[in-house]
Amino acid sequence: MKLSHISSLCRNAVGVLAVGVFMSGCATKLTPPITGYTCCNLRPDYGWVSSANMLGGPIIPVGEPVVIDTMKRDRYAYGTVGGDYISLRDDEVRNKEGALRWIRQIVVSTDPKVALATWSPEVQKAVYSGKVVVGMTRPQVLMSLSYPSRNDTKELNASAWRYWTTQEDEPVDVLFGADGSVSGFSGKPSAIRAVEFKR
Repeated sequence: MKLSHISSLCRNAVGVLAVGVFMSGCATKLTPPITGYTCCNLRPDYGWVSSANMLGGPIIPVGEPVVIDTMKRDRYAYGTVGGDYISLRDDEVRNKEGALRWIRQIVVSTDPKVALATWSPEVQKAVYSGKVVVGMTRPQVLMSLSYPSRNDTKELNASAWRYWTTQEDEPVDVLFGADGSVSGFSGKPSAIRAVEFKR
């Protein structure tokens, strides 16, 4: 084989490798796409919904129709929520499987508003406000505030769920009693005000 031909093959191989590396950072289509409804109220920050879930600012309501059809770098996902373009980011994983698990937590197949309609008027008002009232159950808190960050709340059966608020970047703990319902809150008054529903 001639040296020039070997050189050409090497250049082609390098080119294929470079394309492969480039494509690994490109967006890929999810087939089939993840579809359903928002499990809970979500808090977008400049167009991103993050697993860190910082409370404060605008709310994407529970029960909005969702289509997530694209992923990038195994932790970023893109699609529409309620017809508007949205980006999702799992800040706590570094692989596609973990990110997809989180996405499937916040995108559920059954419209949660069906369950919401069966709850008391006070709980419904709290959920629609993105807040919590003493006596709410864990599923009700989840629907209102979404999932707490896994970095701060390792287990959902814990006696406290920690959320971070945009109020001076302060945490607030939602406390659960022995019966599994909300017994109170812990944190600075400004952070508690961001979470507690006032009758």
